[in-house]
Amino acid sequence: MNVLLPNLTFILYQSIYGDSKPMTTVYDVPSKEFIDEVAKKLSKDAQFTMPEANRYSKTSVARENSPDNGDWWHIRCASILRKIYMNNGIGIELLRAEYGGKRDRGSKPYKARKGGGSIVRRAVQQLEQAGYVKKIKGKGRFITSKGRAFLDNTANEVVPLVKDTHPGLEKY
Repeated sequence: MNVLLPNLTFILYQSIYGDSKPMTTVYDVPSKEFIDEVAKKLSKDAQFTMPEANRYSKTSVARENSPDNGDWWHIRCASILRKIYMNNGIGIELLRAEYGGKRDRGSKPYKARKGGGSIVRRAVQQLEQAGYVKKIKGKGRFITSKGRAFLDNTANEVVPLVKDTHPGLEKY
């Protein structure tokens, strides 16, 4: 009986779903291409604009200049949204640590420092206003169902773009 069970399960699955391919999620696609695609979508949304206070700010004490890329705000928002999805909830301080770097202290050894707090806070606030992220007091920021659907649909759109360069994605 145990030998037949997996075969019956497979037959039952095929009778219900047919030969459909599995749903692509954020975990299945390369991060760079995915973040670039999400950033394009966020740049089309009027809710995501760079605050004036962050126009010339550095992103961390480990950086010498402000970002060169003119679209860096949307890329950072997309990256933060992906990190919240991947970590299943994360706080502002941990996000700051994720975007930090090594502080150059001259002849002394480098030390790890956190990234800029205002950038992370304002990006998360915009993601909350768009409805992609929600705050749970004392636990951090979590992805909403709207945010999960947005990211999964974007991941599904990214797969045809990267199938040539990433052969492992053929099953999607």
